[in-house]
Amino acid sequence: MEYVRYNPTDEFYKSVVGAVGEGVRFGIRLQIHESVNPSKVTLVVYNDDNSVQNEYVMYKDANGDGYDNFLADLQLKKGLYWYYFVMDGVVYERFVGRGKNNQASMFFENVTPYQLSVYKKQYETPDWLNKGVMYQIMVDRFAATGETVATEDKIMRRWGDQPFYREEDGVVRNRDFFGGNLRGIISKLDYLRSLNVTTLYLNPIFKAYSNHKYDTEDYELIDPMFGTEEDFVELCDKAGKLGIRVILDGVFNHVGSTSKYFNRGKKYGQGGAYNDENSPYRNWFTIYPDGSYECWWNFQSLPRINASNRDAQKYFASKNGIVPRWLRAGASGWRLDVVDEIADCMLDKIVASAKKEKPDAVIIGEVWEDASNKVDYGVRRHYLDGTQLDSVMNYPLMNGIISFVRDGNEQALSNVVFDTVNNYPRFVRNNLMNILGTHDTIRILTNLAGTRLDNAPKEAMARTSLNDQQYMQGCKLLKIAAVLQYTLFGFPCVFYGDEVAVQGYKDPFCRVCYPWGEENKLMLDFYRRLGELRKLSVFSDGDFHQLVAERGVYAFERVDTDSDVQAIVAVNRGDDVYKLYLGGTYEDVLTGRKYSKSCHLQHNGYVILKKITANV
Repeated sequence: MEYVRYNPTDEFYKSVVGAVGEGVRFGIRLQIHESVNPSKVTLVVYNDDNSVQNEYVMYKDANGDGYDNFLADLQLKKGLYWYYFVMDGVVYERFVGRGKNNQASMFFENVTPYQLSVYKKQYETPDWLNKGVMYQIMVDRFAATGETVATEDKIMRRWGDQPFYREEDGVVRNRDFFGGNLRGIISKLDYLRSLNVTTLYLNPIFKAYSNHKYDTEDYELIDPMFGTEEDFVELCDKAGKLGIRVILDGVFNHVGSTSKYFNRGKKYGQGGAYNDENSPYRNWFTIYPDGSYECWWNFQSLPRINASNRDAQKYFASKNGIVPRWLRAGASGWRLDVVDEIADCMLDKIVASAKKEKPDAVIIGEVWEDASNKVDYGVRRHYLDGTQLDSVMNYPLMNGIISFVRDGNEQALSNVVFDTVNNYPRFVRNNLMNILGTHDTIRILTNLAGTRLDNAPKEAMARTSLNDQQYMQGCKLLKIAAVLQYTLFGFPCVFYGDEVAVQGYKDPFCRVCYPWGEENKLMLDFYRRLGELRKLSVFSDGDFHQLVAERGVYAFERVDTDSDVQAIVAVNRGDDVYKLYLGGTYEDVLTGRKYSKSCHLQHNGYVILKKITANV
């Protein structure tokens, strides 16, 4: 028997689901079985450093179904809070908090509290961001038009060959290129539109030595192997006419050691911070008397920028700085690389600069954890309080989907969903960048069905690929994962090639060339059909309610009151047939099959159901 009932992701128990606006009055309802019969119930709320604690005596409301209702109304200032309940007159387990599988539980001591985020919204989240599909491109590996000429000592490779994971001398130089360029992307815009792509996210395009371009040499120049500024302007213009926006990768935490800013090897003459104490860039970096310097994760090739340096801040975020400059050239926003490494003194200026230049510009942060309570270098970040990020890369959801689809662990997905729905503001939750893989992860097909080589040397990864059985199984599982990615809150971001079942282990094997002419056409057709679903507002802006998380089955409902559309999505990774009960008649948008009152899900079965009529 449940002695206590509470679920903050249900409006019945918490009138505002998710993070709450500053000063907004909201209610909390705890249900306690009448057999417990506490003399008093108190809601205890304390702030993040436990310096302020408030107690709200909850008033008792009319009971029903054997449970008494205890309610409290409150409003709070911006910040991160935690809360739990205390029952007086109860001898043993007198505390109520978050228990196993997110169920409300009674504790004798050491109660696990619930999180409560309170935001003060300053910037409006762009209304275009979640309407379709985002597509991530590593420029060198997506498409090539014309001849790309190698610069310096870089190596041109044949399109489709496996990227080098090291050279013959064992050194990793990341200097092998395949010729992809901006004009290649322009040539494929119609293809992207066929996937209902509405946003292109480009990995770094500025001048740099490496093929990945995260070692920027000059933020003011497009890398000559990718094209010119005119090519970029043309890309943004032609994409815009097709309803596609372009966002750039902002690598503002570090530069390349060979850059004009640092210039360790004197590639740019005698200047640069490393060589010249009077360089305008000298104070961007922390350089010690012995010649060593602060760098990102101890990579000597990536000296770290001092975020508190005013000259660096001006370079990136002043009126004519890098951030607004490329927005004026046609970009619609920035994805901020390793945003948790960028201190607020820099991040706040970057965001303000972008929003001033283009109010509907989007700022997306690379955060691998729950962004609502992230701690970095001992500092609690405030990404989602309404003054910084519009969205983050949704790595927690990626991990939850993979655990469920690959391993049948529906509770792992349910836990991630609970945390996101409870902790994030709705305006962030419905704009989360939902990924299944990126340039930093194993290809999703390999992750779902391949031999697990997490700690294996790259030599093993280089020679391992899916056999026929694994490939077929991977395609089945990828469809299931994509169904969840496209229909959960947020918007899907497809890493180029995933839509045609490209495989590969982690960097550099996930960074292969797009296989033009050798695509898995069946998978491509499936992704195009999913792309059409993103035209339904119920999947972009609809409410979310989890329905089932048991026996290898996960199901949820999306409801859009504006368009009066209801949808149910369900997946069965369990071994047994599962009977899913429906509150009316539904049609599967993928197959056209109609279901009344219930549907039976087979093993590996999935449905995307749109409601036709309600039960009478």
